[in-house]
Amino acid sequence: MRFRDALAPRLAVQTFDCWLALRVEGKVPRKDVLCPLGLPPPTLPYIMLMEHVGADEFRCRLIGTQVREWYGTNVVGQTMQEMIPPRAWEQRLPLLRHCIDEGAPTWFTGPMLLKGEAMRRGGRLMLPVSSRGERTDGIVLVGFFDEAAPLPTDASIAIDVAIKCPRAELG
Repeated sequence: MRFRDALAPRLAVQTFDCWLALRVEGKVPRKDVLCPLGLPPPTLPYIMLMEHVGADEFRCRLIGTQVREWYGTNVVGQTMQEMIPPRAWEQRLPLLRHCIDEGAPTWFTGPMLLKGEAMRRGGRLMLPVSSRGERTDGIVLVGFFDEAAPLPTDASIAIDVAIKCPRAELG
């Protein structure tokens, strides 16, 4: 199955298509082009921009209004390791590395976690970006949450499904 075909809902596919359309000469889009104006407007409350600031360190630089409301605070400036439980970090780190190292998106489904507690269920599309158009140094996470889906009883299970987009599928 192709990466694009694994995305759901339809808005996730549209968001991926926007990211693809903003690539220039096979390079990831600049973050100022993609975030927030290059994204479909319905996704804006559900975005999070993570800056790659060290080997395995990703710092939050921007969050959408809905994400801020869920967290109950402004998490801008915090690292992803500060924001999620250790087991969730271990599961997400390979996906983050794929985005940075390959310049290709990832998709995962599972609960959104806050201090170890599952809050929402859905999928997250991780889209690599660049500050200056040279190398991938950031990731825009876009959440697609299902408010009606039941939350898991074990919040330590952070990811149900994880898919890495092969570079070959980016054209």
